[in-house]
Amino acid sequence: MIHTLMGQRILITRPRDQGEGLRRAIIALGGDVLWIPAIETAPRPLSDGERSLLRELGTFGWLAFASANAVRYFLAAAEGEGINLPAHLRVAAVGAGTAKALEARGLAVHARPERATGAALAEYLASAHRPARLLLPRGESAREELAERLAAAGWDVVPLVCYRTRPAPLRPDQIFAIEQGVHASVFASPSAVRALWENLPETGREAIRRSRCLPIGPTTAEALLEIGLRPAAVPQDHSVEGIVAALEKLAVP
Repeated sequence: MIHTLMGQRILITRPRDQGEGLRRAIIALGGDVLWIPAIETAPRPLSDGERSLLRELGTFGWLAFASANAVRYFLAAAEGEGINLPAHLRVAAVGAGTAKALEARGLAVHARPERATGAALAEYLASAHRPARLLLPRGESAREELAERLAAAGWDVVPLVCYRTRPAPLRPDQIFAIEQGVHASVFASPSAVRALWENLPETGREAIRRSRCLPIGPTTAEALLEIGLRPAAVPQDHSVEGIVAALEKLAVP
């Protein structure tokens, strides 16, 4: 194997339970991984009314997911209630990573836009399918564009908040490690961008500015731009393979 990332120090900001595949892929190509989770996720307890939505899945025509975390926590909640997904229920995914998470659980994906954004998924569904009742599992800090655009197109959208995202505290040694510099910084969500930026002192922020910032997709790229960071690239393939391929292209000689 050619070590195309030899000499590259790469910051991963994903939670500990979600970044192992990326870490291994980078190391396999000779890269040095600095893994500092910027966020933590946890299930959000459902109310009685929200649990009743799970028992009413047969009244929905669609399930839509905008992240792999939404897949993970929604299916855990459904399993906790002893509920299986109705056979007629169609499933939409915002991007490749979300689709992969669904397929890993044995669920077919019936709709996925070319561009991995909530707005693109809403446009795809509204143009290719008739309005229907749609359940939208999501996190507390999820963007509203998917729900709002589908509702504007006549869809009956029912959000279900099933997980929480919170900033992960940074230890002094982690901040120091970032301050020593990295060649590339990988971000897999807007919340990771915001959390890391808010937790870093100016010296740490300057180290991130000097690095090549690689967002997993367009929505995360927008979050970087909002804090004044220019994405070095935006992978079309949002899988581990796509991220690694982008890192190889960005590698500093």
